[in-house]
Amino acid sequence: MEGTGLLSLPYVIAQSGLVAIAALMIIPLITCYTGTILIDCLYEKNHAGERIRVRSNYKELGRACWPRFGGTIVAAVQLIELFLLASLYLVLCASLSISIFPGLPLSDKVWMLIAAAIGLPTIFLKNLSQVAWLSLLSLVALVVAVITVLAFGIAHHSTWDPRNILVAGDINEVPVSLAIIIFSYICHPVLPGVEASMENRSQFRTMLALSYTFVAILKIAFSICAFLSFSSNIHDVIVNSLPMGIIRTLVNGFLLLNVFFSYPFRVITIIQTIEESVSVDSFPFKIPQLVWFIGIRLLTNFLTLLPAISIPHFALFMALIGSLTGSCVALIFPAIFHLIVKKEVLKLYHYFFDVLIIFTGILASIFGLFFTGKSLLQT
Repeated sequence: MEGTGLLSLPYVIAQSGLVAIAALMIIPLITCYTGTILIDCLYEKNHAGERIRVRSNYKELGRACWPRFGGTIVAAVQLIELFLLASLYLVLCASLSISIFPGLPLSDKVWMLIAAAIGLPTIFLKNLSQVAWLSLLSLVALVVAVITVLAFGIAHHSTWDPRNILVAGDINEVPVSLAIIIFSYICHPVLPGVEASMENRSQFRTMLALSYTFVAILKIAFSICAFLSFSSNIHDVIVNSLPMGIIRTLVNGFLLLNVFFSYPFRVITIIQTIEESVSVDSFPFKIPQLVWFIGIRLLTNFLTLLPAISIPHFALFMALIGSLTGSCVALIFPAIFHLIVKKEVLKLYHYFFDVLIIFTGILASIFGLFFTGKSLLQT
């Protein structure tokens, strides 16, 4: 849930003011709820009243709701979201590398290729429990970068003016800001795999609630402090508001570590999703297990690199596609699954919440597609 997207949130507050702050409080409540019901839909109760995990992933939930094409559609949306997100990590690696090593005559595409090559060995880990240690390192690197930015801003707190929040914002920027905030709270594509990897699955709800609480507090505190610190010179990525020098280079270095150590988690999730959708035994010819293990990882690594180096204005393109896929995987699909799979045990307020979330997700997709598409065409 927490990555370099955090660094764009102060700019979001500059664009949407109090609306953005309210969204940073409300959206985690909604997405935590949809994450909880998503995992709940993987379970059914047997005759003894015990919860039994009868489904494993998004595809099986889609098939349970729409037997003919549901599994394929849901898996495709999930994979598009995961692939583009993994590609975005390579784009970020290139951007940060250029800022750290401006004297090297290497293009952004060469840096992306280097990032993919360095990241390749890390995706040969077999499960999320092993990858979790790399994710912990990525979080530590991010926290160091965030603390450095905050410390620099707090050191200049004499320039803070809380009234700037009241006058900040443009109503025309609110749809894009909401899309960015929704995207920053999405973790749903990886939740089935995370829950399956837990030693004690009964603690999943507690884990998810604590995670969302921590992330929401961090996002709100960091965004407001960074906005107040740099409101007179605020960029779409707050690191660029720092003055040139050792502090900015240090922060970019830790962010590069964060992105690099986050890449394996995304790619392993893609590989697990593919392996759950396509079995080695489904091919008409025999593929040795070792060849499949190596081949699927090489192919996935290449497919995350391909969009990054071939699509111009990738960040805007990511925002365009993410407006649709992000709302689907985090809002629309979980609520629909809940309404259909659990219809016999739902209370009236469940129906109300789920329908409201579906409606919100559809609106977020429409407005996000329109405004990001407009920005992409203008660019």
